[in-house]
Amino acid sequence: MKKILVTGGGGYIGSSVVDILIERGFHPVVFDTFFWGKEGIAFQDNKITVIEGDVRNSRDLIYALQETEGVIHLAGIVGAPACDKNPLAHYTTNVESTHTLVNCMTDPEIGLVRDLIFCSSCSVYGNVNGLFDKVDEGSQTMPLSSYADGKLRAESIIMEKAKQVPHFSPTILRLTTIFGWSLRPRLDLVTNLFVYKALKDKKITIHGDGMQYRSLIHVRDVARALVDALQAPRYVRDRQIFHVGEETNNVTVRDLAELVKKYLPETEIEYQQVEDSDRRDYRITCQKIKNRLNWQAEYSVEQGIQELIEKLQSGTIDLEGPQYRNNNFDYR
Repeated sequence: MKKILVTGGGGYIGSSVVDILIERGFHPVVFDTFFWGKEGIAFQDNKITVIEGDVRNSRDLIYALQETEGVIHLAGIVGAPACDKNPLAHYTTNVESTHTLVNCMTDPEIGLVRDLIFCSSCSVYGNVNGLFDKVDEGSQTMPLSSYADGKLRAESIIMEKAKQVPHFSPTILRLTTIFGWSLRPRLDLVTNLFVYKALKDKKITIHGDGMQYRSLIHVRDVARALVDALQAPRYVRDRQIFHVGEETNNVTVRDLAELVKKYLPETEIEYQQVEDSDRRDYRITCQKIKNRLNWQAEYSVEQGIQELIEKLQSGTIDLEGPQYRNNNFDYR
């Protein structure tokens, strides 16, 4: 049974990746600091190997990499607010640790781990409204946040190492905005947050006019894409960049709020005019991953919203729990 290292394997995306790897007959090695606890992998028992460690630490990584045949790299500080609040931790975790990982994977003294699937973000494109009708993998990058800039720098580190080591085969997946229920939920993502606010306050607040587009993708569709990339023949995904998203899930923030209101009709939608609103605005095309990897999204935004309402109303989690939000955590 192949061992696959999943850095950040206890997190929002990682716990879903681990679940899918098990379904497909792999043995995941879950490597995480577990800042948020082990809730996301609590039911996997003897199907996984758990290593508590820090991706910035080469000692931890070297031991975690032993006998593995590939890496899905998810570990990092996620989102602009969290990175802005923790700039030093953002640099060491999201940028410099990438050097550490690829060096450990390719050092001849340790042994080569060829396959790396890196989880990047479509936030690297910034605000392209008025420049491009749609964004593909070759579009100009213009990161507007430290988080997006960190992702772009990490991509560069990975591709530079691939130039130096011919048998190192990385693949970069740039994710659109994620939503949906996961084994380790998050409530600070726009769709999930709107559902939470509608349930708790019966009100959704939109900063600006709500006409900016978001390209949305369910967390489990993301997890499948990451594993599909790992399993794809190297000749179709070696050193390639793929968008992970679904064009039918390209919606405005206003339409997203109205969709939540459809299922929670008592919800009030409030618009606040602010100067410093989120300036990202893009519609992502995702034909490349569909054509080359035969990947297709399975969840619509509407299905994800219905699922979130059901899960949040069930009392499965404490809606006020800080472990379900990344933004206010003090990283070190």
